[in-house]
Amino acid sequence: MADLEQIIRIEQEAVDAISEDHPDRAKMLYNLGSRLGDRYSRTGAIGDLEDAIQIAQEAVDITPEDHPDRAMLLSNLGILFCDRYLGTRAVNDLEEAVRIAQEAVDITPEDHPDRAARLNNLGVILGDRYSRTDEISDLEEAIRIAQEVVDITPEDHPDRTARLNNLGIVLGDRYSRTGAINDLEEAVRIAQEAVDTTPKDHPDRAARLNNLGIILGDRYSRTGEISDLEEAIRIGREAVDTTPEDHPDRITWSNNLGLVLSKRYSRTGAVNDLEEAIRLAREAVDATSEDHTDYATWLNNLGLDLSNKYSRTGAISDLEEAIHFATKAVSATSEDHPDRVIWLNNLGLALSNRYSRTGAMSDLEEAIRIGREVVDTTPEDHPNHITWLNNLGTDLGNRYSRTGSMSDLEEAIRFAQEAIELASDDHPDRAQWLNNLGTILGDRYLRTGALSDLEKAIYIARETVHTIPEDHPDRAMNLNNLGTALGSKYSRTGAISDLEEAIRIGRKAVDATPQDHPDRAGRLSNLGIGLGDRYLRTGAINDLEEAIRIVQEAVNTTPKDHPDYAGRLNNLGNRLSDKYSRTGIISDLEEAIRIRRKAVGATPQDHPDRAIRLNNLGNGLRDRYLRTEARIDLEEAISSYQTALLQSTSYTSTRLEAYKGVLGFCKILSDWKQACEATDIAIPLIPRLTSRSIENSDKQHLLSQAVGTASDGAAIALYAGRDPLNALNFLEQGRGVLATSLQELRTEILDLKEKHPELAEQFDNLRQELDTPMEYNGSLTNTSHIYTEQDRRSRRYDASKKLDEVIEKVRQQYGFEDFLLAPSKEEILLAARPGPLVVINVSEYRCDAILVEQHQIRSLHLPNLTSKEINEKSNAALGSTEVLLWLWNVVVHPILDALGFIRPPPDNDWPHIWWIPTGPLSKFPLHAAGVHSISSTESALDRVISSYSSSIKAVIHGRRRPVLNTIPHTSAKALLVAMQNTPNQNRLPFAEEEIIMLRSLCKSMNLIPLEPEPLKQNILSHLPDCQIFHFAGHGETNEDDPSQSSLLLEDSNLRVANLLEIDLRKQLPFLAYLSACGTGQIEDERFFDESIHLISAYQLAGFRHVIGTLWEVNDESCVDMARVTYEVIRDRGMKDESVCLGLHEAIRELRKRWLDEPPKKRQARIRLQMDDKNKTRNTSSKEQDTRLPRKAFEDDSDDEDDRLRGPLHWVPYVHFGV
Repeated sequence: MADLEQIIRIEQEAVDAISEDHPDRAKMLYNLGSRLGDRYSRTGAIGDLEDAIQIAQEAVDITPEDHPDRAMLLSNLGILFCDRYLGTRAVNDLEEAVRIAQEAVDITPEDHPDRAARLNNLGVILGDRYSRTDEISDLEEAIRIAQEVVDITPEDHPDRTARLNNLGIVLGDRYSRTGAINDLEEAVRIAQEAVDTTPKDHPDRAARLNNLGIILGDRYSRTGEISDLEEAIRIGREAVDTTPEDHPDRITWSNNLGLVLSKRYSRTGAVNDLEEAIRLAREAVDATSEDHTDYATWLNNLGLDLSNKYSRTGAISDLEEAIHFATKAVSATSEDHPDRVIWLNNLGLALSNRYSRTGAMSDLEEAIRIGREVVDTTPEDHPNHITWLNNLGTDLGNRYSRTGSMSDLEEAIRFAQEAIELASDDHPDRAQWLNNLGTILGDRYLRTGALSDLEKAIYIARETVHTIPEDHPDRAMNLNNLGTALGSKYSRTGAISDLEEAIRIGRKAVDATPQDHPDRAGRLSNLGIGLGDRYLRTGAINDLEEAIRIVQEAVNTTPKDHPDYAGRLNNLGNRLSDKYSRTGIISDLEEAIRIRRKAVGATPQDHPDRAIRLNNLGNGLRDRYLRTEARIDLEEAISSYQTALLQSTSYTSTRLEAYKGVLGFCKILSDWKQACEATDIAIPLIPRLTSRSIENSDKQHLLSQAVGTASDGAAIALYAGRDPLNALNFLEQGRGVLATSLQELRTEILDLKEKHPELAEQFDNLRQELDTPMEYNGSLTNTSHIYTEQDRRSRRYDASKKLDEVIEKVRQQYGFEDFLLAPSKEEILLAARPGPLVVINVSEYRCDAILVEQHQIRSLHLPNLTSKEINEKSNAALGSTEVLLWLWNVVVHPILDALGFIRPPPDNDWPHIWWIPTGPLSKFPLHAAGVHSISSTESALDRVISSYSSSIKAVIHGRRRPVLNTIPHTSAKALLVAMQNTPNQNRLPFAEEEIIMLRSLCKSMNLIPLEPEPLKQNILSHLPDCQIFHFAGHGETNEDDPSQSSLLLEDSNLRVANLLEIDLRKQLPFLAYLSACGTGQIEDERFFDESIHLISAYQLAGFRHVIGTLWEVNDESCVDMARVTYEVIRDRGMKDESVCLGLHEAIRELRKRWLDEPPKKRQARIRLQMDDKNKTRNTSSKEQDTRLPRKAFEDDSDDEDDRLRGPLHWVPYVHFGV
């Protein structure tokens, strides 16, 4: 410095001594200005820079335009203006610098030895302008110039190293802007060469080391290669260590060293690296004036490091300080500065962290606002755009978790998915972004029940765990998320292997989390949930004890003002309640109630989880009431359940659970008025359990959670003395929801097309999107399939939302006010014109028949029918004379008497009844109820024709479709399928005979018989062209999932799920005759309300009539049943009444044969059937992989007459239709 000071003094004296018109004055001014500029570079004294600019400007001004030195003077002045811009961020200085440097280049001859230096200066200044404006053309020009400069600079030129360094810098900038890895590699190579060719004692060596360290840090961020990071830290330390303490650039080098140390902390979790990074960042902030151009950068870096420290320690003071510095960084940066979005993003992250710690919604709202601004102002091709999308998606997911807003959840998924699609497969942050997407998909599964979302969440979680290094600090988080997703899958499927894996992975997540880490409590709580679930499954008391210990630790280590505190209290209360249920120790129950009260008290009023915590409190109070009969517990329990029921932000399933709690206590109090008020709220919730956008199998699962709820509501309404129509509306609203959703999508809109074509077109387009099945591949092998499917699923969600809006617009049009609404009273009465509709409601509270006649709706109490006895009879042979007699006495006879059907009709003018049983009664053959003997007419078969329906609205929807002509047109077809030999099943010798018989009958009915090879695709392709579909073969009832019940073909199964995905209504198919076992069978009580089986599936696909069976049928009897039925249809024409009459006549004829058969012949037949096991057309889903012969239809009745006469093969056949 002393030498520089002396030079400046000498140069100043020279200038002062020379006259203003001296020809050398400009050169002397140039020398003085250059030296002042050098001193500014060393000391940062702005006065030197101002003097240097003034002097350099004077030198240019007194130099003629054609003077050979003018270019040199201009170039020097341009650099000084650029230096002042870098110190003040005054854009006019930068623009002036570019203009002057460009002029200097323009007037320098191509072959001038200084042209390279002037080009170099121009390139540097253009690079600075790019950094200020983010204008990519400036960067491209800077790179072009820098490359030209290097190319024309000799290898041994002393300035070549500096020029290489400059080229490396701008290539690094272009990588940061475009993400082009080749730019980054070239920048590293060039920066390394610049360092290697710079002497150890060179004053610019530290700057070049700094640049190399920055670029190596960037390469680590891109590749995750730890050796680059270690080298960047080593180089950064060397740059700092070789720079004098008072050098103005030392702060910059220290700051950059702090950045790479912070990166190493993020990779290794080494807290000492983070502490050093914070120390260096504080030094930078403290040593920099607030008006310094880099002050905002130092503030941002310090805020980021403090935020990282908070994430590691949970110290709220660190977070508050981080937000303070991040806010100052944003405030200190102009609106148009390209780095402002980075500072904003970091502020948003800190605010989001504070929301996660305090639950303050204002922080989250501000974080989302900032996130949107950052995304909107960042070009889509910018590498940071991916990060911004991911962060915004995370914040929106957090807001969904707090508010339950589905629009936030869908938008969060869209942003997270877009981030993954834009990220390269080898990006080191890809695992983090995948993790976020998987978490949000898991949230959507919990909300919508879409199993494919959960499967994808698990697949993604496995991928992130697989790709992240074992020692990475984020690995514990990824393990925790995988364990949580597996726990959700166990809750859905009951597969113990999922639970075991969830617990194993949960333990690994806890073990990988430091004892003092703020996320440890959450991971302990999740592990406790898994152990609690395993205890409930296995009864292993050690699991329960460990779960209590672990969750207690989670509660103890969670701050009381933490938003997750209430959830962890709730988990602890649940485990203590489990312990009480096991031990009966009242102190455990008291503690569970105390903790659950705290959980409810700590939960915001509008929180989505409030209802479940209220339910849990209500359950505890219920248990104590049952133990102590304290009236105060009963009253508080009801209050808890009622509050939960009214919690509009909570899950629908949770609110329905609360409804069940209300009913339970209202029954104790006989308070039917209060129960009815709760019912008015609860029943309309049932359709909201499902979304149109999810798969039918998911809808089926979700609706199974509400089975019996509508029946209970109807029973309560009748108990309270309400009009039977009110009870009927509850049943229509809360049952058959899946069928209703399909019928809505497939409703006829001819009137709408005529009067409001635009609305009709919108409705049609949206329903096509929703009615097209998702092609989900359960065996996920790569993430690209996930993104494609997620895009489709998002479109379905959007379509569902828009369809609701279109439906609302349609209802605003004159004449369409009831569009897609439940049937009105008038429509219901009109539906009874062909015959009464009898809805039999089964509930533990009471059982009733609701009789719908064309002039009235009334109820008939059935005092001798109870749900308990129905369940007992369900375990007997449903087709035994004993059960048929019981059905007659307690159900059918009272109903027929009430309707006036007290004797057989004269002249065979049969009245027609549609039976609509609910609950477990839907398994029973109401049409066959009675006393069956030669002289008796005390049976339904002797008084009425019977048909079945799942609901009144199903009948109404079916009748809205046009009626087929009585005589089919000449091209009408009948699709006939005989499966005499089915792979892995018993041979059915009469199936072929049945089809041969039908072939002849079809021709006499003017139908063209089609008999394609019995392959699934063949059948599906012919179904749209047929008026009649007749299947003779094996049927399979899936007990666990009715949507998988099926007809067995040669190559695969034709499942219910396949039929729910097709719409044949435009072709108006007339009859599906399913001559197989159990096509109308529902084994699991969870699915009674939705009535999903093969018969209903064919109805929903579009068939006007379906004939099927309630259980196993005899192979030989099937032929006779079909023959008589079709002969009646042939003789009377293909009319609605001919189908049900045909089946009625067929059942009566087979019953007559059963009654008239001589005893000796009957006994010989029974023995033959008991010996030959190949007589039924049934296969169980649990036996489908075996070759064991099917059991014959064996009657286990205790009735002597049954044993003498043999099984009643005519009983299980039923008709569903209009």
